[in-house]
Amino acid sequence: MKSMMKKFSFAAILFAIAMMVAAPAAQATTITEVQAMIASLKTKTETVVLSGKNAETKERVSLLSKVSEASLKVDQAKFCDAIQKLNDFKTSVNHLITVGRINQDPAAGTTAQELLTDVDAAIAGLNDLQLQTTGGAVCTF
Repeated sequence: MKSMMKKFSFAAILFAIAMMVAAPAAQATTITEVQAMIASLKTKTETVVLSGKNAETKERVSLLSKVSEASLKVDQAKFCDAIQKLNDFKTSVNHLITVGRINQDPAAGTTAQELLTDVDAAIAGLNDLQLQTTGGAVCTF
C-alpha cells in the first residue's frame, strides 16, 4: 500500500511539473510594449513604398496621423479609442492595396501585409490592456 501511495504521489508531482512546463506563463501586455509596437508600425509606415500623385502629401500623412493619434490615445489610457484609430489605419491600408498604390513585394521593402500584421498585433495588445484595466469589458464599435 505504501509503495502504491509513493507511486501515486510521484506521478502527481510529475504531472504537476509537466503542466507548469507545458502551460505558457500568463503575461500581461504593458503600455510600454504596445507603444513599442506602435513605434515600429510608425517606422514601417514611414518607409513603405507608396505610389500615386498624393502618396507623400496625402496618403502617408494620413496613415502616420492615425498611428500618432493611436499612440496619444494609449498614453491617455483610452484603449478603445486607440483601437479605433488603428482600425482606421487598417481600412486605409486595405484601400491602398485595392487601388494598387502600396508595396506588396517583400523584395522592395516593407509591405502592406507587414503593416496589417503589425497593426493587428498592436490591436491585440490594446485589447489585452482594455481587459486588464476594466476587468473584462471589451471595446464595442
